[in-house]
Amino acid sequence: MRRRVETPGSALVLALWLALLLGVAGIAATRLAATGAGAARLEADLARARAAAEGGIWAAAHQLATLPRQSRPHPADFAFAPGGVPVVVRATDEDGRLDLNAAPEALLAALFAAAGLPPGDAATLAARVVAWREPDRQGLGPFRSAAELGAVPGFDRALAEALRPAVTVHSGRSRPAAEAAPPLVRGLLPEAPRGGLPLSRGLRPGVPQALPGSGRRSIWRLEAEARSGAATARLAAVMDLSPVEGMPGRVLEWRPAGH
Repeated sequence: MRRRVETPGSALVLALWLALLLGVAGIAATRLAATGAGAARLEADLARARAAAEGGIWAAAHQLATLPRQSRPHPADFAFAPGGVPVVVRATDEDGRLDLNAAPEALLAALFAAAGLPPGDAATLAARVVAWREPDRQGLGPFRSAAELGAVPGFDRALAEALRPAVTVHSGRSRPAAEAAPPLVRGLLPEAPRGGLPLSRGLRPGVPQALPGSGRRSIWRLEAEARSGAATARLAAVMDLSPVEGMPGRVLEWRPAGH
């Protein structure tokens, strides 16, 4: 039977974000008194939703960080309600994505072809990605974010968006972890489990989860969605969940989801 892990640390995280939400509510009340309903109310709802989404990411990160790496389930969903604002968080192992700075040219070409490009065009764009990341060839250096893929000649916005769920700049792996690979990448890896893996809701401590081809379970993508009134906030973070100095890990990337 699956059960959630409740830890004092995650309760503290949510308590801190509850305090923030109460502060936001106070500011909102002042704005509403001054300007009335309408835009100010929507602004207040959005501020509450954003605060809840941030709190959800940190609470999920803390719960994952308390487990041994290979006992961290992939993927996993979390649900919280700081200050009464519901927030859900999806956590996935970043090692399953194709690293733009480390993947070999042939694997990049295979990914681009899987995204719908003709083989010749896929090979051309793969060569451009390799040239872009090599400072001795163009002086541009490695990709700093997956969003930079859209700046490479030949990548239009639609193609860059189609590839976004499949690529990263944070794993450093030349080959993705098959067990954690998203659908577009999974088809390129013969060792990947067909149909993906079942979702783990919450955490089950002490249960080994590693499979052949699994990732290191240390770098995680956390995507949160929170709703308050008429407003919805979506945030995405990539974190190295190696606890240090009382923190669950360090932030590698933090942005609104979909950007």
